[in-house]
Amino acid sequence: MPSIVTNGINTHYEIYGSGPALLLVSGLGGTAAYWAPQIEAFAAHFTVVTYDQRGAGTTDHPDEPYSIAQLADDLQALIAGLQLERPLLIGHSTGGAIGQVLAAREPQLLAGMVQYASWSKSDAHFNWCFRMRRALLEGSPLEEYVHGSALFLYPPEHVRDHAEALSPALLASVARFPARQTILRRIDAIMAHDASAQLWKIQIPTLVLCAQDDILTPPYQSRLLADAIHGSELKIVARGGHSFSETEPQAFNRIALDFLAGCTLAAIDASIN
Repeated sequence: MPSIVTNGINTHYEIYGSGPALLLVSGLGGTAAYWAPQIEAFAAHFTVVTYDQRGAGTTDHPDEPYSIAQLADDLQALIAGLQLERPLLIGHSTGGAIGQVLAAREPQLLAGMVQYASWSKSDAHFNWCFRMRRALLEGSPLEEYVHGSALFLYPPEHVRDHAEALSPALLASVARFPARQTILRRIDAIMAHDASAQLWKIQIPTLVLCAQDDILTPPYQSRLLADAIHGSELKIVARGGHSFSETEPQAFNRIALDFLAGCTLAAIDASIN
């Protein structure tokens, strides 16, 4: 995985395919690997860029507090460093929060955005979920933390039907985990996120997408986002949980590609006119 210095850290990234640039920005885990079910389908139409965020994967893990604004600075530096011209962005959960900050403060930087299973401001439900995840992280073996976190990510039916494959994959991920303090700092960053007063500044085509059975960022969070982002499109699918792109990849890929194709055509029309 190549690396580039962005905002004072070494950021590891991958590039696939060709065509208009598309950034895939993952959630709390922060790694490029989250998007494995999307790469082949998306790279057939776009230059797909994935990366490990600050404090995640093989990118640097500075020993300091983190914030969503800082993660947005990192992404903006990556866009500049890779010379991406008005990329599209799909942001999952924390990645969506990063996209909110970036699109609000830099209106011309992105060509379009998918806010997937995201939120604009923490509330009691969100905080209770992460209170439990923090408690698991601080007081239990990492093996218990990853299994407990999975209950927030996947629908009950998915866990029931895929437990034999899912559990070994979760256990294998423990070996790649950053220090507990780094994960806690990333949790602190998302719990402090509040872009609710800035969403009106977002002027790019935006799809707000979530699953009806997402218990971590329930559909009401997506409705709040869609209501606040002018001209955005809201789509709520029946099932898939917080990790809809992983549990129902074909459905997710179809929805996202349809939306991104429209953004690409709109960008071409704008350049002509």
